[in-house]
Amino acid sequence: MNIEQLEDFLELARELNFSRAAARRNVTQPAFSRRIAALEVSMQAQLITRTTRNVALTPAGLVLRNRAETLVGLMAQTRQEVLEAAGREQRSLNLAATHALSYTFVPRWLMQVAGPSEIGTLNMVSDTMRQCLNLIRAGEVSFFICHAGAMPPEELPERQFLGRQIGSDSLVPLCAPDDSGAPLWRLHGPETVPLIAYAEASGLREILERYWRKNGRPNTSAVMSSVLASTNLEMAKAGQGVAYLPRSLADSDIGNGTLVRAGKQSDEVPVRVMIFRPRARLSQHCEAFWEQVETHSTIDAT
Repeated sequence: MNIEQLEDFLELARELNFSRAAARRNVTQPAFSRRIAALEVSMQAQLITRTTRNVALTPAGLVLRNRAETLVGLMAQTRQEVLEAAGREQRSLNLAATHALSYTFVPRWLMQVAGPSEIGTLNMVSDTMRQCLNLIRAGEVSFFICHAGAMPPEELPERQFLGRQIGSDSLVPLCAPDDSGAPLWRLHGPETVPLIAYAEASGLREILERYWRKNGRPNTSAVMSSVLASTNLEMAKAGQGVAYLPRSLADSDIGNGTLVRAGKQSDEVPVRVMIFRPRARLSQHCEAFWEQVETHSTIDAT
């Protein structure tokens, strides 16, 4: 058993699909299947059950998944500490952010927290909630920024990760205006409103679903869905329906009138912006950056 095999297994445990996991690991599916089979031989246990329809972890696989996440994280930490001790540590930040925040909020927030000289080399990944979670759990990034409420607490348990609020935002129901500047659709009108929804991989979908379960669902019917808030924004501007968009992303379009509110202020969904990091010690440069984060006040994402 080696770290590469554990990383393969963790990718399969996340995707529960051999084709997608193999693609994420940049190998062919037959080669990936052989790697998983070799891991099962070395562990002397069946780790997965595989049918024509689905892939699932066995009880042994569930145990290994938890241990593998810890081991892979420790290896990444050890590698960093060795480089630091050897005087070869790079002054860099590896950060993942969900698409909706990476376009506008994160660059502006970074410049307020620390200038370019303090950030050093910034390696920022913009991806879906699911993939960003994969990256921080695997130790491939040190920090992760997302809208709060987009994931269950067990995804980043407190015993392993620290979280801090760094901003506030809101999801605003927006649509294109008609010729007079009024919204094409109104949430509280007599008719069902076409909704430009978020796909399952989007963290914003989970936030909206939780909010609507508690406060009531608007009279809408989904006409399309996307994992990207930026795609939904463009569809809303094209007059395809109402989209609940982060104010931080849509603020300029609201300002110039290409998007208008389709509901009342009470229809907006308030959300926090959070940053997460492992509890395990990071590089000296990353720890210095975290100190800056802890002393900096939260900002309005707009």
